[in-house]
Formats: sequence, C-alpha cells, structure tokens
Amino acid sequence: MTQNFQTFRFVTLLFIAAFFLTTPSVAAQEPEGVDQLEDWQQEELVSLMEETRQTVSEPSSGPAPFELGGFASQLGPDGNAYMAYTLTIDPSKISTPTVAMYFTLLDPATIAALSTAENEDSDEAPELLPVFEDYDFVDVGSGGTEPIRISRAFIAPGGEYEAFIAIRDSNGGEDVEDAAVPSASMLLRQPVSVPDFWNGRLQTSTVIIPAVDEISGALQLEQLQVPLTPEQQKLSPYTISNSIRIEPKFDRVFAKEDELFLIYVVYNPGSRDGAMPDLQIEYNFYQQTPDGPEPEEFFNKTQPQEFNAETIGLGFDLSMGHTLPITQQVPLRNFPTGDFRLEIKLIDNAGSTELINDVMFTVEEA
Repeated sequence: MTQNFQTFRFVTLLFIAAFFLTTPSVAAQEPEGVDQLEDWQQEELVSLMEETRQTVSEPSSGPAPFELGGFASQLGPDGNAYMAYTLTIDPSKISTPTVAMYFTLLDPATIAALSTAENEDSDEAPELLPVFEDYDFVDVGSGGTEPIRISRAFIAPGGEYEAFIAIRDSNGGEDVEDAAVPSASMLLRQPVSVPDFWNGRLQTSTVIIPAVDEISGALQLEQLQVPLTPEQQKLSPYTISNSIRIEPKFDRVFAKEDELFLIYVVYNPGSRDGAMPDLQIEYNFYQQTPDGPEPEEFFNKTQPQEFNAETIGLGFDLSMGHTLPITQQVPLRNFPTGDFRLEIKLIDNAGSTELINDVMFTVEEA
C-alpha cells in the first residue's frame, strides 16, 4: 500500500530572499601572475604547468592517480556555469604537509591545435588559452589514513571540456638535499561536461545532499548572514548562490534512522504573469530489484510540492532574476534495506514542460 511521507520544507520568504543574488564568486577566475609568487612557489608551479602542457596532446594512460568527482553545478555569471568539484587522493601518495596544485580547463579546439602543432613539429607552439585556470598551495596535513579531499570550483560556459590537474608534494620553500629524490607529480586528465543554464529551458542545479555531523547529528548546512569573501568561497565551493554553505555527503549510503535531505535550485521556470512560477514537484521512490522480473519497482512517494503565487508569497519576481531554491526531507525509517532511485519530477504548469532528475541512494541497517 502506498504511503505519503510528510514533506518537510522550510522555503520561507526569507530563505528565498537569500537566493536573489545568483552569481557565485570564485577567488581566481584568472590566476594571479606567477611572477608575484615567491621563488620556490614559482619553481614548483611552473614545473606543474610544463608537465601539464606536455600531456595535453597525449592520450591518458594507466590508472588515475587520484579521483576527480563530486561535481555540483549551478548558475554562474555572464552566461557561465559554476562548477564545484572535489579531488580525492590516497594519503600514501603524499609525503609533505602541503601540495602544489594546478588546474586547467581546455576546450576541444585548443587541444586539437596543440596536438596538430606537435605532430607537425612546429617551431612555435600555439598559445595555451584555457577556458579556466587556477593554482593553489593546499595544506593537507600529514600522517593520516583517511582520503585527502580538496574541493574547489571553476566557471565556464556550457559545453564539453577536458580538465587537466597536476599535483605534487610541496617543499614549502625548505632546502632539499641534492641527493633527495625529486618529488613526482601526479597528472590527471578527465572529460568534464558543463551544463548551459542560460538557454531558457527549465533546469535545476545539481541536487546536493548535506553531510551530517557525526557528533551532533546536525546537517552540515548553514544559511549565511553575510556573503562569503572570494577566498572563503574558494575554500567552501559547495555554497549555493553565496548564501547557503554546504558540506556535501559524497557517498549515498544511509542508515534507516537517517533522513534524506535534498537541496537544489530551479532555473528558468515558466510564468503566467512574468513574476510568479507555477511549478509542481513530485518525489517518487523506486527500489532496485536486480534479481526480480523488473529492474526496479515503485516503492513510495511524497506529497507533491507546489510553488506558485499562493505558496511563495510576496516579494518573489522571476523578471528580476530571482531563483527558486527547493528543499525536501524524507525520513528513511520505513524504507527496507537496499538500493533506491528517487525520481524528482518537475512539472512546469506555466511553461508546459517537464524535467526529471534522478538521485540514487542505498539504505542499510544501522
């Protein structure tokens, strides 16, 4: 028998107002000049940049030295998307408390030009014009056994790209003995797809699930009273519209006593009056059944959420660029153990369009 879960929602006028400014800031949309760094920083960074350039025209080979994932996208400024990401590194591959990191995002045309120049043995290599470029010296500690995670963000127009990331131990300016083995760099190349939020079609940001503090049990989600500075935003890239800071849950495994909390933003909904949306959102749960006759079976659903002039209230206006934040919280105590697919179905009554997002998760015994 189908049950309707209670919908927990705290989308109030104040919460929506926090999203009125929709342009996230990134500390280094263009990297600062390398010549402004200290000598030892220049040496380490330039070595990473040179090694990265050498790999642009070469196909990836061997196992990835670290993982690039945790992508979360939202509307960015001036026709761009804002993309948060996380690097996960085996701590045994790092031998210093600090690492030097270089990130560059290239489009296919730039990669093709570099490859052509190399194949033709051109005396003059074409200028490397990245879509986005950044670098940093990151404190990762030492001696731990847990995976090292470095989270950052980039801004780019919608499209298909290749991300090149280089990481090496950093000597921190300390003298190194001549007989010491040079620090080996780790290089990763990976395709990256960036959504286009500026095409006028109904879309959402990435659905983010906040982590839960192991001690207090509180969600790692904070509504900010003051916007983050660019440096703070760089260190907390999973911040929605510079208003809600989130520490994301990277796995999708929950205990039965947990609650599934979702947060995302809707972009480009239709409107009958130009100001208010008329949106209905359904949450349908399907249990995966790999040994059954069907790959999945319908399990349950929540009451639909309604977002319109009656539920949002005064002050919201799509024509002024306001975006629509959505939250949903579902207790998992009545879920059996197993794998599930949550179908988030957005029905735009004003725009006569629909959009479906899927969230996969697993429920285990405590």
